[in-house]
Amino acid sequence: MNIPVPEKPALADENSLEGLEAFTEWWFELLNYAYATNDLEPLKAVTDEGCKTCANIEDSIAQVYADGGWVVGGEVSLTSFDSTFELNTAGSLSSFIMITQTDAVYYDSSGAVTNQSTGFSEPRVNELIAVHDEDEWFLLDVGAVNTGTPE
Repeated sequence: MNIPVPEKPALADENSLEGLEAFTEWWFELLNYAYATNDLEPLKAVTDEGCKTCANIEDSIAQVYADGGWVVGGEVSLTSFDSTFELNTAGSLSSFIMITQTDAVYYDSSGAVTNQSTGFSEPRVNELIAVHDEDEWFLLDVGAVNTGTPE
């Protein structure tokens, strides 16, 4: 497969609002790269292993590719980014992002379709939590916004 690893923008290491936004955009590029290639290492290198959403994504990617399968589509796009750029009590920063995702088709090693997932073009609000440490950003968690109310 000849899909290049997305290059990290220089701005993505800067401890600023612009740097956090550049990191966030790049993180989603790495996520899309992982879906397309099954190369999870670049994504894992900048993502905390405690991120449950990320672990679920990594598991699903690994399952698809385990027996020679692959996925087409499923690209996530960042459509909006907003952050107060104020540290919370844990010393990390929250950003509110809006994302869309294209439809995905999953294939087994013979080329047969094993699953399909419908994307969403209406942007969904998520929260991304990151920390700037040792001159670079690191993603701690990403997912639905926690409103504090039970589902």
